[in-house]
Amino acid sequence: MSIAAELPTRRIEAWKYSDLRQAVGLDTHVLRDGRDIIERLAPGTQRSTVPAGESRLIVERMGDDQHMDARSYEYALEAGASLVRVVIQSGSNLPLSMMRVRLAAGAKFTQFVLAFGAKLARIETHVSVEGEGAEVTLNGAYLAGAGRHADLTSVIEHKAPGGVTRQLIKGVARKGGRGVFQGKIVVEKGAQKTDARQYHRGLLLEAGAEIFAKPELMIHADDVQCAHGNTAGGLDESALFYMRSRGVPEAEARAMLIEAFLVEAIPEGLPVELHAELVGAVQAWLLTGEPPAALAPEGTI
Repeated sequence: MSIAAELPTRRIEAWKYSDLRQAVGLDTHVLRDGRDIIERLAPGTQRSTVPAGESRLIVERMGDDQHMDARSYEYALEAGASLVRVVIQSGSNLPLSMMRVRLAAGAKFTQFVLAFGAKLARIETHVSVEGEGAEVTLNGAYLAGAGRHADLTSVIEHKAPGGVTRQLIKGVARKGGRGVFQGKIVVEKGAQKTDARQYHRGLLLEAGAEIFAKPELMIHADDVQCAHGNTAGGLDESALFYMRSRGVPEAEARAMLIEAFLVEAIPEGLPVELHAELVGAVQAWLLTGEPPAALAPEGTI
């Protein structure tokens, strides 16, 4: 039966830039129990725990061009545990992901999302900082070409003292493409000494490109260091002029500037091969406007 009535539209604040009901259309899907529509569309929720003191790396590839690809995850990081998650979204249909992470004392969660957009792509992350001194790095880059919609949405809740959050989202959009960033950081009353910084930077590469950003800070504690910022505009014309004056062709100069802009969001410490793959994917998009075919296989390694 139709599930349209239960799918969010742009009238829902959390989906105001991404109309899921319109994107799904008349397709039929099974809705399960869950707190969020993505969890309800996913076949199930994968739950896992990273034991105290252990480290784990997850590389998640979303490359299905034919079907909705809805995924739901829940992770618990015990004291001193570390989780690094890299998501590479290239599928052009409906890639949807919900990740919920809970951090105990001294735990570290690092995430990087490279999103090429789709009919509607939404990578959503909810982080609950529940132990003292936990650290969160939640970065991402979106590259939205014509007809592609990339939505990076996140909520980070600091519930314990001494937590640190760093979030840097960068994105570019071409004519007919739409990039979306919605980020909320909440600092509860008991989360004194929190240090949280959130920044979004967008580049509109052509007339007709769209970028929507809504960074938010909600602070209920009085001894914190928190900041957020948002900018959207075009390429730095002075930097472009400088490169062209030294003999670099315009197209090459633009590609070099855009690449340097985007790769700044890639966190330090990733394996060399993974870092090279991410940079190579950005370079391929700059040449063709499409994600590289090598990203098509899906799955988690």
